[in-house]
Amino acid sequence: MQGGKHPTMEVMCHVSNCRFFKNDYCHADKIEVNPKHRGMAHNSDDALCSTFIPQQ
Repeated sequence: MQGGKHPTMEVMCHVSNCRFFKNDYCHADKIEVNPKHRGMAHNSDDALCSTFIPQQ
């Protein structure tokens, strides 16, 4: 990333039982997305939001 700055963006989320979910947006300070399987994701079904924490 140029200049060492991180992106600022809105992240849509439709997982209503996530701790960071609020009005269809993710309110986590950081988002981590990883492939479900070793290596690369080839489509959105192969990606996993590792930021997800269930609401208590």
